Amino acid sequence: MSILGCAGNGMSGERIVGGQCEYKHYKGTARITSIKAATAVGDAKQRYEVKFAFVPEGEIAESFAKTEGKEFLLTLKNSTLPGPGFLKKYGIETGRVFDCFLKVIVRGTCTPVLFEFPGIALDDYFE
Repeated sequence: MSILGCAGNGMSGERIVGGQCEYKHYKGTARITSIKAATAVGDAKQRYEVKFAFVPEGEIAESFAKTEGKEFLLTLKNSTLPGPGFLKKYGIETGRVFDCFLKVIVRGTCTPVLFEFPGIALDDYFE
């Protein structure tokens, strides 16, 4: 006996990975705590490891999403580190503070915690 399974909307044959997810948004600020060169092996372009600390305006209800005392790595949407042109374009430097939203998953199986910067286009792959 065999059982065949299929996920998708039944129309196009496409499968939605992670399903439809919903996030709760926490407004706050992100302070750049460090920037250091971190060119990956095989990458001819200079990349930078940018770390930041997030401070929410209010209490974060979800225990897994608490940010106090933690640093986070700023990556572009394609998971790469930013280059020098990107840092210059958005004025990213140590000590600078940016508006930021912490997005915490409340439904679905997508990435549990994300950061969104209204003033920084993380899908801008400007070198």
